[in-house]
Amino acid sequence: MSRVRLVAAVAVIAAVAGAGAVRAAPATVDLAPVVVGLGGPVASATLASYGERGMHVLDYQHDGRAELSLELHNDGLLPLTVTGLDLPAAVAPLLSLADVRGLPLQLGPGERGTVTAAGVLGNCRYTHEREVEVREQLRLELRVLGTTTVREVPLDRPVLVHSPMIVGCPDRMLDRQANDRSDLVGAG
Repeated sequence: MSRVRLVAAVAVIAAVAGAGAVRAAPATVDLAPVVVGLGGPVASATLASYGERGMHVLDYQHDGRAELSLELHNDGLLPLTVTGLDLPAAVAPLLSLADVRGLPLQLGPGERGTVTAAGVLGNCRYTHEREVEVREQLRLELRVLGTTTVREVPLDRPVLVHSPMIVGCPDRMLDRQANDRSDLVGAG
């Protein structure tokens, strides 16, 4: 009888430990910084000596689109699937992502893969001409061992977008109080 209880106890402990390992698995995921490649009709440059790690710079063109090539590298020990990708949330951002292609992307340990997205430029009416937006991370939705998690992963270099002068932003008003991002906070 005690042997049956011992086997049952070991089985319960193993099941609980296994369930805990599945929940803990996303915490063990390790992704290298995302390597950004820029292209498309919007003027862009990568400046290796600008800032601590260098900088990717996009020239703001109202309603312009830049092609972003995003190379992901699984530095972890577990296979994973990237099921979603976006920039972290911001109120009326100058740069947002659309038309993400290449998902879902399966990456085994040590593997690399590329996803492409359109970087869409807009919302300049909520900024002034001296303002810059710096994006340093991507938000990835990952599936690891059947569990979905969201992680923010750094970019190899931040992406900088400089708000244009008033002549480059057709929706901006001379009255700086007319369009204010604080009006958008909490608006659904």
